[in-house]
Order: sequence, then C-alpha cells, then structure tokens
Amino acid sequence: MADLTTKYMGLELKSPVIVGSGPLTIKVSDMIKLEENGAGAVVLKSIFEEQIDKETDKGFEEFDEYLTHTESHEYFQSLTKDYHIEKYLDMLSDAKKNLSIPIIASINCRKMSSWIEYADKFIQAGADGIELNYFPITSDWRVTGEEMDKRILSFAREARRKISCPLSMKIGSRYSSLSNVIHMLDEIGIDALVLFNRPFRPDVDLKNLTTSVGSVISGPDEYAEALRWTALMSGEVEMDIAGNTGIHDGKTAVKLILAGASAVEVLSVVMRDGAGAIKKINDEISTFMDEKKFSSISEFKGMLAQEENGGDAWERVQFLRTIG
Repeated sequence: MADLTTKYMGLELKSPVIVGSGPLTIKVSDMIKLEENGAGAVVLKSIFEEQIDKETDKGFEEFDEYLTHTESHEYFQSLTKDYHIEKYLDMLSDAKKNLSIPIIASINCRKMSSWIEYADKFIQAGADGIELNYFPITSDWRVTGEEMDKRILSFAREARRKISCPLSMKIGSRYSSLSNVIHMLDEIGIDALVLFNRPFRPDVDLKNLTTSVGSVISGPDEYAEALRWTALMSGEVEMDIAGNTGIHDGKTAVKLILAGASAVEVLSVVMRDGAGAIKKINDEISTFMDEKKFSSISEFKGMLAQEENGGDAWERVQFLRTIG
C-alpha cells in the first residue's frame, strides 16, 4: 500500500495535501472534516495586516473628535490589533485541542511591521509553523525591481531572526530575478516556500460601469507557473517547496511532486467540491504510486526536477520546439 507521508518545513505529514489559508480554515468544525478526509495539514485563515489597518482607520474616523492626537491613534490601532490577535489565538488554541495534524498559522503581510512580533504568541498557542503571505504590488514607478527584491529579503531576515518555529513564505513570481530571490531566502534559513500566491484579480462591471472582483477560485489549468519554478529550483535549495494554485486533482499533485515539491496546498477545489476532494486527491496519488510501483513519496519526489531532467527541459526551449 502506498505510503503518502512526507516531510514539509520540518513537520511530519500523513499526506502531501495541505489545505491552504481560506474560508475553510476558520471554523474548527470545518477543519475536523478536512482532517477526516485526509488533509496532511491546515493553514489557518490569514490575519490580514492591511484589512486590520483599514478597520483601525475607519474606527478612528468615527471617533476622531475624541481621538485627535497621534498617540490616541496609535493606542486605538494597538487595541484593534490586539482584539484580532486574541480572536485568532482562541481559534488556534481550539484547533490544536481538536486536531492531530499540524496547524500552520498565517499572516498576510504587505510591509515590514510589528506583525512578526506576534509569532511567539502563535507558538505558545500551539502553532506548529508559521506561513508569511508576502505579496506586495508596487504601482509606484519610482520603486525599482532591485528595491522590491531587497524588501522581501529584508523582511525574511527579520522574520527568521524573530520566529523560532518552522517558517514558510508564500510569495508571488514577479521579481527581477526570481531564482536569485529564492536562493537568498534559502540562505536566510526560510524552511519552506509556497509557489505561488494567487493575486487578487480585479475586473470591470460593464453594466454598472464599476470595478468588480474577478474569480477568487483558481482554474485547473493555473498550475503551470508553480510547476515550472518548482522543477527549476527544487534541486538547488535546501528548503522545501509546496506547489500552490490550480491544483484540483491528484494527477496535478503528482506532477508537482515529480518536479520536486514536498507538498501541495489546495483550496479552490475543496471550496467547490467539499472536503471529500481531499480524499479523492489522496486516492489518485495512491493509484499513481501503485501503478508505477512507488512505495513512498520520496521515491519519485524530484524525479523530473531540472537537475534530473537534462537541464533545459523546463525553460523556454520547450516553447521554441513547439512552434518550430
């Protein structure tokens, strides 16, 4: 029988299928169902730094006649953050009491701030690891690609210095030299990298002539970028890689593992089809392993990574061959 256990960011998982941060990882009752259907770990719904900042500013505007000083604003902001942190800690603690699989706390970050200082509280509440969701969008033309690279590395160094538990970073792909950034994150000591963050997708409502929100659920054909960069980088770094976005079935999960991923994060397919989607993905991975006579994940992990597959198989040359 196929053994689906794997190691990710130093944690032992019974399955490589992790349920990513989202609406299914807020309620403990939902997370219990995820575990019952074979999830290897769950990433709790992110604390959004930007959202809390906006709530703070909104509250400050409502009471601005009483909070007229900078010190008052800072105090009000601190209270708002503390409130959200306490709610999060309660959810985390409750989840640890009711689940046996690893629980990863998540923070959605947009700038260097005091957020990583809360990591100790998450650890004390039982978090097995922390995932930092780092995805800034720079519309200021004066900010160079080099500056963006420096910012993520500065953030990672500070986070690694202050966070003692297993630490992963979920990032986007738009850096001036993504391979350099990944190598530097590895040297800094980040335990795992999630490739890639699916960005917010704005749209336009033509009927009402307003801006709107595009699809929040990924499609099953959106995994190619994660697959390519997992294959390109998995053999060059010590840290684990988790594939993310567009992973809707076991076949796609197997592709990521063949490329070198230690695990995959899924969400959209579970939102669409329910917790049973996890069992289906695990069953499909097991079927593949049985057919190919692999008894463990480690036997085929990275088999098709760039270092094992002729060097340029994952690069642009494939495109040139296709159109040639």
